Amino acid sequence: MRHSAILLSCTILASAAHAAPLPIDPLWKSESFRKAVTGSFGIDSRIEPFITTDEEFYLKKAAEEMAADNRKAAIATLGGSSILDRSPAMLFNLATLQYEEGDMEAAQASFGKAIAAFPNFRDAHRNLAVVFVQSGQPDKAEPHLTRALELGANDGLTYGLLGYCHASRDHHQAALDAYRAAMLSQPKDRQWRLGAAQALVALEHSREAASLLQSLVDEMPEDSSSWLVQADAWLRLDDKIRAAANLEIVHRSGALDANSLLTLGHLYTQSDLPALALERYRAALTSPSPVSPSRAVEALELFVSGADWTRAKEFTTLLDEIEFYRKELDPASGEKPLISRLTRVRAILELETGDAAAGAKRVEEWLEREPLDGHALLLLARFREDAGQTEEAEMLLEQAERLPEHAASAHLARGRLLVAAKDYEKALEHLEKSQELKPNDSLAEYIAAVREFAETPSK
Repeated sequence: MRHSAILLSCTILASAAHAAPLPIDPLWKSESFRKAVTGSFGIDSRIEPFITTDEEFYLKKAAEEMAADNRKAAIATLGGSSILDRSPAMLFNLATLQYEEGDMEAAQASFGKAIAAFPNFRDAHRNLAVVFVQSGQPDKAEPHLTRALELGANDGLTYGLLGYCHASRDHHQAALDAYRAAMLSQPKDRQWRLGAAQALVALEHSREAASLLQSLVDEMPEDSSSWLVQADAWLRLDDKIRAAANLEIVHRSGALDANSLLTLGHLYTQSDLPALALERYRAALTSPSPVSPSRAVEALELFVSGADWTRAKEFTTLLDEIEFYRKELDPASGEKPLISRLTRVRAILELETGDAAAGAKRVEEWLEREPLDGHALLLLARFREDAGQTEEAEMLLEQAERLPEHAASAHLARGRLLVAAKDYEKALEHLEKSQELKPNDSLAEYIAAVREFAETPSK
């Protein structure tokens, strides 16, 4: 139907597959920790502090307490030492204990003190970066990871965390390079391969990403992250069926969020599976964390633009039944652009289902609130034209012409109205104005055809 063309185009949003939580480094099993508790620091004096006899006493005592599974006693031993502030090795181990206890603030402070006491402390830089990443501060982690690499770090965790930091800033090529470096030393680590796949998708290497992700899916099909990122890759390759299949698998596992459910509904709508689409839309709207009103209206627009009037009416009924959407989509809510979209789409639905008068009244009432809504003016002009009220339609289009954002569309609509009335000369004025404001090859061809009519002598 031509009225559907008035709707704003709906963009399918690819499911934003966020990176899964980073793996916690098994610090107590790492070489750096074993060196600390056995007094072997000092082998490389450039990146590790030398351990004195006094420090060795406290470190060994703390190690014994850890062996007895008494972490709090180990923290008290190191934290209560009179030489703590002068010992980067003890500060490092205290920070590690605090980190394992989940006290990120204390760990951050202790790692910072260790670095202040020994600026080239490579593992302290790396572990402080771990704390920052775990605390959601990748921007603060990045310089410490870079410094660790400058000091000779070559482990997968350092490179992988750096990839994560780059990805968080949308530096996708740098992220891919770092993840690939991490994969050289930790080729089986899922997190780095998933990060590399995400970077590949962002860099438009979606087919390579999909292939990499398939290996992750095959290895661990219960991991929803791999399915979601692969769905994103399929979407970018315009393979809607495969993308929908991935999202459906995650949905059936109970791990698909409301926004991704809505995306799945969009994919079903575009794949001519409207019944499934409505089911997924319903789940998205009734979720404990439902989609935004704007995204809900987006789904309704898709049904209407596809002329699926039955399901569009079911969807509007659902919106009316849910208190959250009733409140947010009330004309008095203040969300003018959103209410304008909803008003127009509902008016078209009423028109196409046999109640044009109700549709026109809905738009009229909205224009009483927002007389400068160009989209609504254009739609009401179409209602008037269909009802044979051409003079009123022209008046509405004349109002819309005064709005810069809608002038081109208004001149075009008025030109076509005048062509229908066989007033070709006046029609050309408006069509040419529309072409001047918004050049279009199809419109240029239409103008040429109208001009030919205008120049043809009437018989």
